[in-house]
Amino acid sequence: MSNDASGRTEASGGGVQSVDRAISIMEILAGRGEAGVTEIAAEIEVHKSTAFRLLGALEARGLVEQTEDRGKYRLGFGLVRLAGSVSMRMDVTQQSRPVCHRLAEEIGETVNIAVLRSHYAVNLDQVRGPSAVTAYNWVGQLTPLHATSSGKVLLAYVDRQ
Repeated sequence: MSNDASGRTEASGGGVQSVDRAISIMEILAGRGEAGVTEIAAEIEVHKSTAFRLLGALEARGLVEQTEDRGKYRLGFGLVRLAGSVSMRMDVTQQSRPVCHRLAEEIGETVNIAVLRSHYAVNLDQVRGPSAVTAYNWVGQLTPLHATSSGKVLLAYVDRQ
């Protein structure tokens, strides 16, 4: 196996290659919000029928779903179930939750817990304060370090080797 420029793994085995392609589809949908079979097939460089079969398998597991505008796909709520099981295992999210609730209540704003991953902040948990302006859920999102307050805090403590 080798990594391409995007960090994806190229595998020669049929089963592993299918898994890699399915994950690539989910990454495409995460980045674009929604996409059609033709767009996805072009992006992962497969025939439309292959992209359609992969989307069907992902849809059967609830990992993707068709939008109201048939022919377009987006990430499904099955991912929330999977992400939730990871989040629940992370001690940092369990131990920080009461502190986040108190802080959100005190300052009246949303509080996020984020960790450093490569050049991004990965948001692990979020608690909305009573006067939060927006209802956007950042959990699971990768954000550029310079673009958020969480990222700037992480940048401030990066070892500059």
